[in-house]
Amino acid sequence: MDTMQLQLFLSLSKTLNFTKTANEFYVTQPTVSNYIKALESSIGVTLLKRDSHSVSLTAEGKEFVTYANQLLSLQAEAENRLRNISEGRRGYIRIAVLSSAAKLFSLCLEEFVQKYPGVQVNVDMIEGAEMISAMDQCSYDIYFAHEHMVSGSGSSVDYMVTDTSHMDLVVHRNLADKVDMSDWSNLAGQHFVSALEAGFSLSGQIQRICRSRGIVPDIINYYNRADTVLLAVNSGVGIAILPSTLISFYNWPNVVAFPIEGSDALVSSIVAWNRSGGNPEVARFLSISHLTELKRVR
Repeated sequence: MDTMQLQLFLSLSKTLNFTKTANEFYVTQPTVSNYIKALESSIGVTLLKRDSHSVSLTAEGKEFVTYANQLLSLQAEAENRLRNISEGRRGYIRIAVLSSAAKLFSLCLEEFVQKYPGVQVNVDMIEGAEMISAMDQCSYDIYFAHEHMVSGSGSSVDYMVTDTSHMDLVVHRNLADKVDMSDWSNLAGQHFVSALEAGFSLSGQIQRICRSRGIVPDIINYYNRADTVLLAVNSGVGIAILPSTLISFYNWPNVVAFPIEGSDALVSSIVAWNRSGGNPEVARFLSISHLTELKRVR
């Protein structure tokens, strides 16, 4: 199989129309058909059911969509890595970052690329369950995350706490004058927005914060990223409870933050790394001054 076969198949899996896919790639419809036939022949299964009236994915075709995406992604990653090596960037490090940890990470990254310009740094912004899974599976070299995301005694990562900060109640500026942090009953009628409840540990903390202050949050929308929650607050969709580090970094114009007092509203940020990793760039990254200063302070 080749790249064009995979790209055309993925297009057809969405359009279910040979003419639309042909137009998308500026080729003829018979050309698309020939590529798909060649792909099916090479893997030995039928991926698409087609007749004069309709096109649909077979069971095998539905399953192959995920693999086709992964194959194209892996190819792009390999080509990018090889180009970097040819240009002298032989070192390589992969880092996963929570949006709420972006401020510290940006400072660390700036220092690192200045000191080690020959190292390729790949960065993914991921949240919640995806971050927990990434640490469990050692998918990255370094993680900027929250302490509660580290698994138990069998964890595959070591880590250092970089900051312990409070959660903030964040509201649209039009609601700011109605907030009384000593009496949360005035929030009972407000809609909340939150990161995804399933797999995102902070959502449980948010529920506990609200209940201990006498309200049950009416969460009308869940988002897959914490920074998207902040965007929703800025747009007036609802109010939220988020880490203060996230709010200060993005600085949305309509967002007003109120610190939440109490130990139940604390969240610890960490930098973690794979316990059994052999990447020498990890030690270099952990040695930059923004992190070594934190070690000395603690």
